Amino acid sequence: MVNEIDRQTYWLFNRDFGIIPSKVYYMFCDKAEEQIYEFGWDETFKSWKKYLFTECKTPESAINFANLFWSYGGQDHPVSEPYEFLGYFYFRIDFDMENYDAGGILDSLAIDLLPKAGYSYADPNINCDYVPELDPRIISAAKAWKSAGL
Repeated sequence: MVNEIDRQTYWLFNRDFGIIPSKVYYMFCDKAEEQIYEFGWDETFKSWKKYLFTECKTPESAINFANLFWSYGGQDHPVSEPYEFLGYFYFRIDFDMENYDAGGILDSLAIDLLPKAGYSYADPNINCDYVPELDPRIISAAKAWKSAGL
C-alpha cells in the first residue's frame, strides 16, 4: 500500500518536465512546496529519493527527475548522502553529459547540494574549477550503483 507522501511524490514526478504547460507548471511547484511544508523536508526527500531509485531506470527518466527536482526547489534544501544521490544520476547516464545533460542540470545540482552538505570544494565561489563528473566521490558513487547490478 502506498502512503500519502509517496502518492503525492508519484503525482509530482510521474510527468515529462519538457511538456508541462506554464500554467500547470506553477501548480506542480506549489504542490511540491505544500508537500515539503506538510511532511517536512527530510520525509519529503526520502520519498523523492525512493521514487528516483525505483522509478527512474533510464538516462532520460533520471534527467527528467533532476529537472523536476530543481523546479520543485529540492536544491534549496540539504540532502543527506549527496554523493549517493548525485552518483545515481551519473550512473544512469553513464557520464554521457553531451547526450543526456546538455543543459547542465547535474552540474547545477552538484554545485548547489554539495556545499550545503559541507563539501565546500564544490562551491564555485571557492573553487571555480570544480567539475562534478570529475569528482572522485561522484565517480565512486556511480561505480557503486553500477556494482549493485541495477
